[in-house]
Order: sequence, then C-alpha cells, then structure tokens
Amino acid sequence: MCETMIEIRAQISMMQEELLENLKKLVVFDSVESPALPGKPFGENVHAALEFVLALARSMGFRAENLEGYVGVVDWGEGEELIGVLCHVDIVPVGNLSSWNTPPLALTEIDGYVYGRGTADDKGPLLSVLYGMYALKKLGYIPKKRIRIIIGTNEETNWGCMRYYKEHCEIPSESFSPDGMFTVVNREKGVCGMVYSKQIVSDGIIIKGGTARNVVADNCSLILPPRFAMQKSALQTAIEAVSENATCAYTLDTTSNNALTVTCIGKSAPAHTPQPGANAIIGILKLAADCSFMPTMQKEASALLRQIGDTPDGTAMGIDCSDEESGPLTMNLGVLSLHDETLTFELDIRIPVTIPLAEKIETVHATFLTEGYTQEYCEEKEPLFVPDSLPLIQSLCRVYEMVHGEKAQLWSIGGGTYARAFDNCVCFGACYPGESLNIHMANERALVENLFKNAMMYGMALKELTLPSSI
Repeated sequence: MCETMIEIRAQISMMQEELLENLKKLVVFDSVESPALPGKPFGENVHAALEFVLALARSMGFRAENLEGYVGVVDWGEGEELIGVLCHVDIVPVGNLSSWNTPPLALTEIDGYVYGRGTADDKGPLLSVLYGMYALKKLGYIPKKRIRIIIGTNEETNWGCMRYYKEHCEIPSESFSPDGMFTVVNREKGVCGMVYSKQIVSDGIIIKGGTARNVVADNCSLILPPRFAMQKSALQTAIEAVSENATCAYTLDTTSNNALTVTCIGKSAPAHTPQPGANAIIGILKLAADCSFMPTMQKEASALLRQIGDTPDGTAMGIDCSDEESGPLTMNLGVLSLHDETLTFELDIRIPVTIPLAEKIETVHATFLTEGYTQEYCEEKEPLFVPDSLPLIQSLCRVYEMVHGEKAQLWSIGGGTYARAFDNCVCFGACYPGESLNIHMANERALVENLFKNAMMYGMALKELTLPSSI
C-alpha cells in the first residue's frame, strides 16, 4: 500500500461521522425535478439540495458557484488542464411508499447499510468524491491540473443542466462520473425517451400510472365513474382472472359516490434493467383488455399490449436486438395517464451500442402513428463507446486495483449517465461488482464501508489524474 493511500485512508477515517451526517442532511431533500421558479429551473427542492452541497464545499475551502440554478461547480487546483467529475443531486421519485421498509427521505442505518433515496444514486457518491478531494487538500496536496466537480440538477430527466454547462462553461479534457460501476463503464446503450398521446372516448374513466419513464411503474390506478357501479361483480371476476398469472397485486375499492377504483401494485426497477421489476401499468392494461363492459378502453388497452408486450425487450414490436458489446435492447412503459379524453404514455428505450438508434426509433414512431397517436416528445442520446486503450481508463483501472485489491473490469450498462456528456469521459464506480443497491427502486441503499472506501478511491484517482502527467 503506497504512502499516499495510507494518508488518505487516515484522513477519511477521521471524517467518517461528518460524511454520514452530511449525507443524512442531503437525503432529506426531495430533489425530484419540479416546476421552474426564478433562478431555480428545476424547482425548489433541487435548488436547495444543490445549495447545500455548494455550502459544504465552501466550508472545506473550495471555490464553489451556482450557475443560474442549472449546475453547480466546485473548483480546486491550478494549471491549464481541467479534470472533471460529473455528479448530480436530483433523484427519481420515491414511488410507492408501502414498498419502502424505511422512510425514503431520511437516512436510516441498518446492518452496515444506509437506506434512503439518493444514497447510491447519486448523493452518496457525490459526497464520497467531495470528501476524497477534501482529504487530499487536508494533506497539503496541490493539484497541478484544475479539478472541477460538476454538479448536475436534472440528470434523471432531460439533462438541461448539462446542456447549459456545455453552452457556457469550459469542457474538461478528461472526466469521470461516479454514477455507474467499478471498475470502469466504457459502453452505454443509446437512449430514447418518447411521449405519445391520443384523443379517445374515455367514458369518464381515469388511469394514472408511473412516476417517470426511466423507472418501471410500481403503482397504477384505474378509476371507473359511478355509472359503472353495476359492473363491480364483473370487474372483480376480471381481476381474479388476470391475477392468476400476474406478477402484480390488485385491490378493488368503492368510493363514497360509488366510483370503482382498482389499484395495481408492481415492483419498481431502473428502465435500463427492467427485468427484476413488475410493471403495474401493464397490469392495469391487461385488466382493461379483459373488460368488455368498457369497450373503448378494452380496445385501446389491447392495442397497446400488442405493441408493448409482456416482456420489456421490444419483441412484440419487432425491435428486439442485441450485441456482444452491450447486450439486449430494453423498452419500458414508464408512465401512462387517461384523463379528459386524452390517453398519454411515455416510453424509455435502451438500444445496444453498435445498432443505430434511428432504425429502431423509426419503427416505434411508425407503429404508434398507425395506431392514431401523436408524438409529443422524442429525446435521443447517442451511445457511449470509449476504447479501453484511453489513458484515462488505464489510469482509473490501476487506481482501482491499488485501492480495492482486485483486477479491474470494464463494463457495459443500459443506463444513460453523464459519461456521454463529454469526450474522454467514463463512469468510475460507485457500485462494486455483485452489489445490489436497489437504484431507482424502493429501499435504495449504500454500504457504509463502501462510502468511505469510495472516498479513498476518488481521492487517489484525483491525485493521479492531476499529476504533471497521469499515471
């Protein structure tokens, strides 16, 4: 073990309680994107979380600036070259509260883990980076290149924060993001987010399911107005039939005005790895497709199911594909609503790195245009594929082997991270091989020991990347 690593470990050890205390304060912010306010383009809570981190950085003696609410920067060092670390303070919604074993917006420590939304993605890793850099500073190290922690504010949605940064700020020559897996993620699938809508005769029926298109929906409700009260027995029969082979659970309630409400409870999962989840929207569509007493909804639900299918791989639509470099395509129906005669849904599609996005997107678009839908939104993110010969990757791999003591690995993921924001940028942690952190799911957690190990890892990486020439 090298002397620098021993010294950084000692510094981190002295700051462990402080790191956890500040993570506790940061997890409290419900920093999901919300309507814009003056100077707060992604809402009050996101802005408050950003300000908390910037204030913490200033207390450590770093230069920290809020750039019109879009992004925060924490700067340290000197020299012409800029090294970037891309993190974010925004989170995905907590989802169905009944699926959480602890309060999602409070830090709870159980058996060596801390639970709470953002502990693993990306508030915990952000603080590990900050404290790793702080440990270097306390040791008297002076970087020969400038370090900039770039703190995004809507990574989980449409990356307006990163577009702002690229338009107004200096682009780092090399960067990493602690928002993937160790050792290095150098391949990320292409990402497409789509929103479609259609006017239908809804008969007063309301559907509301999902919270974000990049999360498998764990809750969906079907509300039938009072005039359907006489169909309660038929609806119960349909629920029993669809429940036989379902991965979701259904409940049926009658309101005080005789409206019928069916709630479907599924299981959340990230859209980039939807297989462990159970999509509650699909569950409601299957129920609706079995109910002949609401003919319009039955027709629309059946049509959507034909295109989306039971498995989140695009097979039903004929867009399924895979490659050796990054694995199979995934497709997630993340949000659906029916209200005021308008049926709207949101899709998240992850496309293997060697397959052109355009050919799959055109198929999806043509399919729903044929079904009478209008495309309201389409956002595309090209895949990331960084050669493993890049000096940055080689440097990070050597740091990982030094700190963790295991052979470095390169990974492909379906997630769309900040690594694709700049050239010469990859993911470096913060999840270790085999770790299950429930990212984007209920009971998100981080191993306390790894928060501290990661601080040491990032401190070592920042030193090596800011020497007169990287290792």
